[in-house]
Amino acid sequence: MKKEITIRKMINFFSLVLLISFTSCNDDWEPTIDPIESGDLVVKTSQVINESYIGNGAQWDPYPQAYRYWGTPISDADWNKLYTRLDYMKPSFMRVVIGSYDKYALAGADEYNPEDLFEGLNKILQYCQDNNITVMLGDWGYNQVDINSEMIFENRLKNAARYIDFLVREKGFTCIKHYSTINEPNLGGSATDGNYELWKNATQYFYQELEALGVTGKVGIAGPDIAPFTRDITSWITDTTNDFGDKISLYDIHTYPPREWMFNGDYDEFLKIYKDATPAGSQIVIGEFGFKYETSTSTMDTELFRQNLSAINSDPNVARDSNTLIDEFFHGVDIAAATMKIVNAGYSGAATWNLDDAMHSGSTSGQDLKIWGFWNILGQELLGKPEKEELRPHFYSYSLLTRYMQTGSKVFTVDIPNRIGLDAIAVEKDGKYMIAINNIYTEEHSLNIKFDNKLQLFEAKKFIYRENDRKVDDNGFPVPTEEGLTLDFGAGEDIIIPAQTLTVITNFDY
Repeated sequence: MKKEITIRKMINFFSLVLLISFTSCNDDWEPTIDPIESGDLVVKTSQVINESYIGNGAQWDPYPQAYRYWGTPISDADWNKLYTRLDYMKPSFMRVVIGSYDKYALAGADEYNPEDLFEGLNKILQYCQDNNITVMLGDWGYNQVDINSEMIFENRLKNAARYIDFLVREKGFTCIKHYSTINEPNLGGSATDGNYELWKNATQYFYQELEALGVTGKVGIAGPDIAPFTRDITSWITDTTNDFGDKISLYDIHTYPPREWMFNGDYDEFLKIYKDATPAGSQIVIGEFGFKYETSTSTMDTELFRQNLSAINSDPNVARDSNTLIDEFFHGVDIAAATMKIVNAGYSGAATWNLDDAMHSGSTSGQDLKIWGFWNILGQELLGKPEKEELRPHFYSYSLLTRYMQTGSKVFTVDIPNRIGLDAIAVEKDGKYMIAINNIYTEEHSLNIKFDNKLQLFEAKKFIYRENDRKVDDNGFPVPTEEGLTLDFGAGEDIIIPAQTLTVITNFDY
């Protein structure tokens, strides 16, 4: 895709503006690189952030427009291609959202036929069931409430509960653990248009219907499923706690931070505010995350927003709600930075928006796709462009952070030296370890990695996500740059983290 300036020039430009813009944007944080300062990166296994992480994954919706409007249901060959890619990613957590009007209420808002347009959802849930993936299912919510009269449609919410009963008990999809009634209810334009009371009433009625069907022991409420763009709507979480108590099985928010926040500490602070608002002992996940570049006035975000908008306006096959910069290498470093901040803030899972361009389009035509995915599985069928079905660069980086953070992983505190754009996470499961270090900055960092438990790894491997010469196999899947390593993290291992890279070291045997 043609850009008005090259990414390399853009990166060089960023390095010039970072030190100028950040100190003016946030006077409490001054980015410096002090060569005298210790370069020790210490994993503190004695300090556990999360005893049992749920996992990372993506939003994988059941291709409603492909089945309903486009006449291009996903072929067996494409389903198999999807499964092969997911087999490598090994996601442990998926968000799946439907509209009742594209499923059981296809014949009318108050109608109910659970078999209507079922194939896509059936395929997705069967994969998740077979691979022990936790599913947070949800509805966009537009058929369930009337914002103008501030009323709920009881019959439609009853049918929504019937559908969960159908999926979980009749079809056996016990992978569905949580359900959200309305997508992003705090936002204008959502089904509730920001009305908390309306969301609460709909969700309470839905829960009562689940309870009457005897399903509440199997599926809990995920909520409030809000998309906060400011720090001051934590009342949605505290009110949810007060109104629902232990009926909430999983707290859930969506975040689309500016890229600037990856550098200046604002995203870490933002995540902490919403995590701290949840009750002690509860779990909270990020049900959607990505980059829009429109929520900041920083120089870098403004420039990225301009590039994205230019690409959208010049391509009739791209919907306005898109991030065309996912085609660029640097997006894979950005998405790793955001993931690590989520993990270190104490969240229990994350689902990136989204898996596949073919899931949604701006209209029913199938020509103006919402570009956010790791690929477009219908690139050939919809656009006559088989290259659109190929893996994008960020598959490499993000798939490593899904593959090596399986359900039940223990997350440790990592003391990170003060370096611009440096993030790290460390996890353990069943005696195997993974440490990942991300450098979003334009200069390399020299580190000495230590574990407080004097850990030694044998037969370890190292992956490096970098712009050029990153190793992949015939499928495009990551291949280690080094294998069979013996690493003494008790004495400390010196490592160079190159600019704009993700480094993953693990002794997991897959």
